[in-house]
Amino acid sequence: MASPIRLSRHSAPLRFIVLHFALVSVVNLVFFAGGAFQPLASATGGLVTGSLVTNLIFITVLVAWLILRHGDLRLSDIGLIPSRLPAAVALTIGLWLAAQIVHALAGLLTYGTVEVAPVWNSAGAYMLIGALVAQICGNALFEEIAYRGFLFPQFFLRLKGLADRRRVRIGAALVLSQGLFALAHIPNRLYLDMPRDAIAFDLLTLTAVGVLFTLIYIKTDNLFLGVGIHALGNAPTTLFRTAPALEVEGASILIYLLVIAAAYGTPVYRESRRRLKLRRAAADWQVSEDFG
Repeated sequence: MASPIRLSRHSAPLRFIVLHFALVSVVNLVFFAGGAFQPLASATGGLVTGSLVTNLIFITVLVAWLILRHGDLRLSDIGLIPSRLPAAVALTIGLWLAAQIVHALAGLLTYGTVEVAPVWNSAGAYMLIGALVAQICGNALFEEIAYRGFLFPQFFLRLKGLADRRRVRIGAALVLSQGLFALAHIPNRLYLDMPRDAIAFDLLTLTAVGVLFTLIYIKTDNLFLGVGIHALGNAPTTLFRTAPALEVEGASILIYLLVIAAAYGTPVYRESRRRLKLRRAAADWQVSEDFG
């Protein structure tokens, strides 16, 4: 059982927010906009991307130095508990396999055959793998540590005035941490030249997704699982040719729908199994009474 989460040094959350927003602005509006990482991506066929490089820097500077060292926290205080990694890997692989079954069936119903997605037979395969690696080792890992493993519990611990109202306290910490998670994406959306109304809708979507990831962390107490789900949501890595509705964003939505179905379906299934066992036990007892 993990020990209680420590309260970081008072200035650590504020310093993290300011420094992260500054760094993400420079990365997107200067380096990405200027194509600084394009030569590296081209040289590696897309296996090593600017996203991977910058997020590894974020993990080094913002997590290792600012959060852990300056904030005086342990790895377990930000959700990094090695013993929980194997279960997260197994569940993430299971989620990916479930998505591939859906894609294969969707392709069969749409085209009458199950085929490997054309991209896997081209140079684009390296880009798909690179995108997934960039998520697992970079973007998804950093954002889960920063906004689910660090800011959410630290905001919760600091809302001492709501100590006797646990649900309100959790809700306030959720809104604050995941609202900041969404806002941190604004420089990237500006770099992508996204229209203002689209940015507004995207921020709401990001906040909702952030809340989903936080609830997964609360429910499972396994930050690595959130990293796996986050990585697949951003880089679904679809193996089979699928229906048009399940391509690109549809593939990401499928991942989240499967997660939600598992989160709510598993307890319902367990409860139905428990009731079935009780009915069978009651029936067996009645039979024994009748013939006893």
